[in-house]
Amino acid sequence: MREMQKRSTLAGAITIIIVTLDQLTKYLVTQYINIGEKVDFIPFFINLTHVENEGASFGMFAEHRWIFMLLSSVAIIGIIVFIIKYNKQHILLTISLSFILAGGIGNMIDRIFRYTVVDFFEFTFVEFAIFNVADMFITFGAIMLGVYVVFFEKKTEAKDKVRKSDDTTNLT
Repeated sequence: MREMQKRSTLAGAITIIIVTLDQLTKYLVTQYINIGEKVDFIPFFINLTHVENEGASFGMFAEHRWIFMLLSSVAIIGIIVFIIKYNKQHILLTISLSFILAGGIGNMIDRIFRYTVVDFFEFTFVEFAIFNVADMFITFGAIMLGVYVVFFEKKTEAKDKVRKSDDTTNLT
């Protein structure tokens, strides 16, 4: 029981920290960089370029905002339920889902209060979409979730089966 509380607390703390960082950086960009303006951040690597995205990734679904917001809300609720239900699983699962959850919440806050998502990181060495802190953590979380599924999920399931069979044996 104590381990479950630790994981839930960890997931909550990660989510709050990332959402705060995301919203703080977006606030700073909107206050100090005009829309369309480029500012060198790391020369020859990343510019800060203030753009506003009305859709999903790469501006998709911009004309169907309500559908995307509904799907995002369902995903956020689903991740919260999954974290609560499976918080005894591997720590990597908890962290990766917390990253994805925080990124989703950060961008949802923008959609609700600004009607657009503020993006600002722009790679200068390759043609790529402009993104924000929430997008980074969604990506990091997805990669970590992939690592969990490939390398740890079967081991975790096997440990759970052994634990359940031990519990059943001890009851009889």
